[in-house]
Amino acid sequence: MVFHDINKILPGSIQRAGVGRQVQASQILDIFEKSARQILSDEVVKQIKPLHIKNNILTIACLSSLVMQEVQYREKEIIEKINKEVGGETVRKLRYES
Repeated sequence: MVFHDINKILPGSIQRAGVGRQVQASQILDIFEKSARQILSDEVVKQIKPLHIKNNILTIACLSSLVMQEVQYREKEIIEKINKEVGGETVRKLRYES
């Protein structure tokens, strides 16, 4: 029996299945949450949730305008951290919903 490295097989399988964009979007949401925990206070992180990414714009739900302002203040840093992890300019802007 021949074993293959799943890290080499999985990307091609994802592309052939036609779900590459959805997988990348899910990864970006996870990376946002991880980055937010590193950059923002725990209190702010509890009050935000990434919703979706479309046209390189990551939409985030915020429970209050004060929380939104705090995230906006650190927006550039958050975007840089996400793009560095993903490798490329995947997120250009954050959009906020309350």
